[in-house]
Amino acid sequence: MTALARGFTLVLAFATGAAMGFVLTFTHRQYLVEIGSATLPLGLVGGLAIVAALLAGMRLAFGERLTPIAAAAGLLVGAGILVLPGNSGSLYLESDPLGYVWVLAPTVLAIVIIGWPARRLQPNNPAPTYEP
Repeated sequence: MTALARGFTLVLAFATGAAMGFVLTFTHRQYLVEIGSATLPLGLVGGLAIVAALLAGMRLAFGERLTPIAAAAGLLVGAGILVLPGNSGSLYLESDPLGYVWVLAPTVLAIVIIGWPARRLQPNNPAPTYEP
């Protein structure tokens, strides 16, 4: 990959992550479903699944760590801008378990997915060599 293509890929990965972080910060509190006496936040579960799919997909597609690192950085910046407290606290993130999970879980997912060791497939039987 040329340097220009690599730079464009990193910028696009960062922008994609930032857009995901921005949108998912708004939607992580939506779609609360009552299951018995527990409340399941489908917006949070779906958002974390999207984060995991984005980072794992980039890790698998590019076979390196730099592109998913750019996407994770964009995701954390996009979510972090909305989470910053104002004069009366954060407008988009409440201080409750859902808010804490949304702040911490994407970071933990990024660390796990990016830090996962690459697996190189080795053939069981090496290719035969023919000598004349």
